[in-house]
Amino acid sequence: MIGAIAEKEFRDYLTSRRFLIIFGFLLTTLVLSLLQTKLGIESWGSPGSEMPKVYDIMWGLSFYLGFIGAIFALSLGFDAITREYEERTLKVLMGHPVFRDQVILGKFLGGAMAIGLAVTVTALISTGMLLWIGITIDDYTRLVTYFLLVYIYLMVFFTMAVAFSAHSKNSGNALMYSLVVFLALMTILTPLGSIIAHELAGPQPKMSDELKALQEKMSMGNATMEDYNKYRILMEEYHNETEKWYKKYSEINDYFQALSPEYEFTKISQYVLNPYVGSDSSTVVYYPDHNEEQKKYSLLKSISFVKKELIALLAYLLVWFVVAYLGFVRAEIR
Repeated sequence: MIGAIAEKEFRDYLTSRRFLIIFGFLLTTLVLSLLQTKLGIESWGSPGSEMPKVYDIMWGLSFYLGFIGAIFALSLGFDAITREYEERTLKVLMGHPVFRDQVILGKFLGGAMAIGLAVTVTALISTGMLLWIGITIDDYTRLVTYFLLVYIYLMVFFTMAVAFSAHSKNSGNALMYSLVVFLALMTILTPLGSIIAHELAGPQPKMSDELKALQEKMSMGNATMEDYNKYRILMEEYHNETEKWYKKYSEINDYFQALSPEYEFTKISQYVLNPYVGSDSSTVVYYPDHNEEQKKYSLLKSISFVKKELIALLAYLLVWFVVAYLGFVRAEIR
């Protein structure tokens, strides 16, 4: 019975105008972004210059997948349950020898299949359009891992929307709740986390008056050897204090930002896509780069750097699934 319900849901998703429009918009955005990148490189790149890396290009696409992709997932799930109430089909369905847990599991499976198909199509198109820069085996494995991550990320928002659908009286309310939580996670947590981290970390260290005076004295060219030695000691102390403050600030900010699936997705993507990002990257690097002297990590090693973030993303998925499941099996059929 679960398979029959999942098949029906999957078929309904693929034939719905909502699925086709939003997914089409997402694909169009990604294709145009890739074409723009290619044309820009061909126009401005000098002959013989090094081709861009896969992670340089995919990093720019992560924003569209993270934002538009999440909206796409929300659009699939916000009326998964309420639509059955509004169309009066749930009572008919429950009149058959079927359990409630089979219904909700079938709906989840159908949605998971639809999102899986969407991610697969996106991955194939994106990979095909990246062939012009030359893709290595390591690039392929990282791209496959990255799109598996995209799938998990989209499923988080799908299950969140289904959870609100299971606890709402109508689709309008479910959509409103889903969008409010989505926007809060995407826009409010980042500045709020930064403000709280600044407050808890305390004032940022500043240069002492003595250090400033030594800098001015050195710039004027009348500093003694003793001044240079003292400047070196004071500057080292200042750097150590600043580094200690920034580490404390980053740890607090990271703990707060961990409440956002988008932040976890962005951080994991950074490590999965870029083999040159190591464990010392405590915060998200928005413009990843490398030089020849940097160490290159294997995919498994890169994933090991973000085990905590990956577990947090999976925990989000599990929590929203449990909320949706309990909400439906305990709901009054009306």
